[in-house]
Amino acid sequence: MACKARYMEALCRRDTTKTLFLCVIIITVMHFIIKFEQIHEHGDYKSLDLPLTDTEISNYQPLYLKEFEIFPSSGEVRVPRIIHQTWKDTNIPMKLTSWVRSWLKVNTDYQYYLWTDESARELIKERHPTLLKTFDSYTEGIRRADALRYVILYEFGGVYADMDVESLQNLDPMLRKYACFVPQEPYEHPILYGNFEHLVINALMGCRPRHPFMKMLIDNLPYFSHMWNVLDSTGPHFLTNVYRRYTDETHLEPINDNGVYLAPAEYFFPTIDPSKHFWFRIQCSNFNKLTDIQKQACVTLKRVGGKRKPLNVSFTEHHWIHTYLNFRISLKGPVDIHKIVPSVKIYKRNSSM
Repeated sequence: MACKARYMEALCRRDTTKTLFLCVIIITVMHFIIKFEQIHEHGDYKSLDLPLTDTEISNYQPLYLKEFEIFPSSGEVRVPRIIHQTWKDTNIPMKLTSWVRSWLKVNTDYQYYLWTDESARELIKERHPTLLKTFDSYTEGIRRADALRYVILYEFGGVYADMDVESLQNLDPMLRKYACFVPQEPYEHPILYGNFEHLVINALMGCRPRHPFMKMLIDNLPYFSHMWNVLDSTGPHFLTNVYRRYTDETHLEPINDNGVYLAPAEYFFPTIDPSKHFWFRIQCSNFNKLTDIQKQACVTLKRVGGKRKPLNVSFTEHHWIHTYLNFRISLKGPVDIHKIVPSVKIYKRNSSM
């Protein structure tokens, strides 16, 4: 009874009432935002009201490619046939299991490595001890996961893929043509968010071992560790920054053994992140205040739409689960990686992987 009385007393305090009232307002606003996003979550931009005539709209060139390159159908691969994925432990959320299975289903003769928090630190400690202080200083797991993927590709080579990336077709054509490749996000993402083109994304990358680009990424991690936003310290903005520096300094063709190929969005990230539709509509509603490239993005959205499907040239599809966020991915229990991929390999210190 005493506890109940203290609870009621606290509830009746003016500060508590104000807090509860504020929470109700926030929840109400969030409810309407979510409802609005749900209305447009499929990316239907046909109703987008742009101050342009049909003729003016037709004069805008779409952002997406009209022609695609030819990949070799035979020959040796330049990147090892290894798939790398990371998770905190060997228990994988049920929602992700079909996408994990897709990698060996499509790439049947590839090896599969899972990197856990434990094995990740072992790798850093053994092979890059000077990076360990920076690695341990990261307050968020996603920063360590970002840093880890650069180290993995430098040490072993292969293809790194986030758990919410699904393999659609065999990667050999890409691995034959390029010794290192990084994809870019859908073109509208950086244009409507930051007014720049070509945002390199690290949710999937492929590279030969000991590539100097991966070494440059690793070497720069300590200098960006103070950045507040994970995108800037280890993620896509960091990767884009270093990619631009590397290509500007080396002037190497993508086909070169030390070159880096920036893959079009259609190859690996053909679909727009659904969580961005709300912001895209807000941006495009202020059409006359946008830059030319942003206007081009809005016209592309109106003409092509936002709900897109992978093309016949797409190697993968990203499902935009954002696994680094702390929310429940599935109500069903996790599945041990050995049941999903019986041939899985997990790194152990001093191993000969």
